[in-house]
Amino acid sequence: MAKKSVQAETPAPQETQPASATDKKGKATPKRPNQSKARPPVNPPLTAKEKREAMKKAGPLTKEQKKQAKDDIRAERGRIAEGQWKGDPLFDKYHLPRDRGPERLLVRDIVDSRWSVGQYYMFGAFGILILSTSGSVQLQSYLFIALIALTAVIVIESVLLARRVKRIVFARFPKSEQRKGGLYWYAIQRSIMPRSMRSPRPRMSYKAKEDDLGKVVK
Repeated sequence: MAKKSVQAETPAPQETQPASATDKKGKATPKRPNQSKARPPVNPPLTAKEKREAMKKAGPLTKEQKKQAKDDIRAERGRIAEGQWKGDPLFDKYHLPRDRGPERLLVRDIVDSRWSVGQYYMFGAFGILILSTSGSVQLQSYLFIALIALTAVIVIESVLLARRVKRIVFARFPKSEQRKGGLYWYAIQRSIMPRSMRSPRPRMSYKAKEDDLGKVVK
């Protein structure tokens, strides 16, 4: 009985706890600073189908909510358009697959930095078509010759453009996986499109230097 009472009175040994990082260093470990990372837009532009579904779920909107929604969409599209114009890879995913990549950006700048007859081909062909329906036979023959001459000029321009694309693009990206034929056709298609209708919109002026082509604007 005496032994049991002595054991009962003896306090149980306390468990030793490991020292925290604060006890070792004497002060709290400073937090790691948050590094700002480039992030895509929070609300990318919706497709027409997504807009309709979102409007059905949200229900009818007030006039103020409709106005605010339009302003938000306009601001977001402007921010995306600005990023695409600068050649920012962050916004490159909002391009069509055919427009993505630094090689395609360089090709667009090459096309947009030079004046060409091809950019007026659509207007010229349409004008010739309209005049040929209401003119005489002799006028139609002249218009047909003019159309052939215009097409020949565009073919020559396309050959020269393809050579320039090959020289600049593959000198800057020697290990590029892009097919040469695909880049040439991409450049030709853009060159025969009116400048105001090109998408993505042109970044370069006709006075742009070769060193400025394909660079990200900061």
